[in-house]
Amino acid sequence: MDDSAAIRFSGRGGRVFQRSLLLAACTAAALAAGCAARPGAGIATLSTTVPASSALVLPGPGTLSIVSVIQRQYTNAVEQQIALSTSAATPGQNFISIQAFGPVETTAMPGGTLAFKPVQHSAIRSEIRAALPGRALAISPNFVRNSYGPFGYAYGRGAGDDGCLYGWQQIRADEADRDKLNSYGSIQIRLRVCQSGAGEKELVEMMYGYTIVGGFSGATWNPYGTPAAVDSGIGGGEPLRVAIEERKAPITTVVETGTRVPAARRQTDRKPVERRTETLDRGDAVIVPSPTGGTVSGTEGEAVVVPSPVCITSSSGSTTCN
Repeated sequence: MDDSAAIRFSGRGGRVFQRSLLLAACTAAALAAGCAARPGAGIATLSTTVPASSALVLPGPGTLSIVSVIQRQYTNAVEQQIALSTSAATPGQNFISIQAFGPVETTAMPGGTLAFKPVQHSAIRSEIRAALPGRALAISPNFVRNSYGPFGYAYGRGAGDDGCLYGWQQIRADEADRDKLNSYGSIQIRLRVCQSGAGEKELVEMMYGYTIVGGFSGATWNPYGTPAAVDSGIGGGEPLRVAIEERKAPITTVVETGTRVPAARRQTDRKPVERRTETLDRGDAVIVPSPTGGTVSGTEGEAVVVPSPVCITSSSGSTTCN
């Protein structure tokens, strides 16, 4: 009896002990999971909308405005597609996109690793077809370069009188400057734009005018490489003067020709007094024009002689002078 009681007690105590161990294990697992988890709720989608002030690249001043910025975060890069204003008849959204490779904080839910793809014409043609389906864009053979280095573009016609352009640029330090501790970052830029009545020259200016305003700090992730040396001709050296020719203002002289006629004849013969303007360049000499309406007679210093009045005799024999 004692044995059976002891067995029953032992059996009841064993089941209780097992349940206690299971509860303790579950509690420890929950606490461990809570300690490992980062604060804040995760977002199910890998793309988020950020304010326009957080855009990593800005279009040129006076071109298109930013509508929205969609950001996708990876473990090794940040990608943004910046939607631009669109008023063209060609379907699709104008945008400028950027992929900046570097160390990314994983506070949000990253979308894995973004593969680096060098610029190749076959891949670019595929991108053009995806951005502008059904449009024939010709890749320009010209070598062009903006402040960040060489870039490429393709231009063609869209719907109606739209001009369309797709541009691309890879910003990366030269291979000689790249190692594991310096200039290891890189940036990919893409531009898709259609505009009513725009020509190739007008649209390609957008590739010259954009500005990269964000990136990763530190020399390790510098995508631009070693800065170019300053031109030795800038600053210092001997003063450089430009030969300036002194020019004297020409003297204008007004010369009157012709004679005055009596008032009686002016009514029938209205011949205007001829005025001739002569421009004489006589150095510093000053020429004083003769008085208008009179003549100078005699020697130097005599007064100006005023012409006699005009007299008219009427039919009654009386004389009237003006």
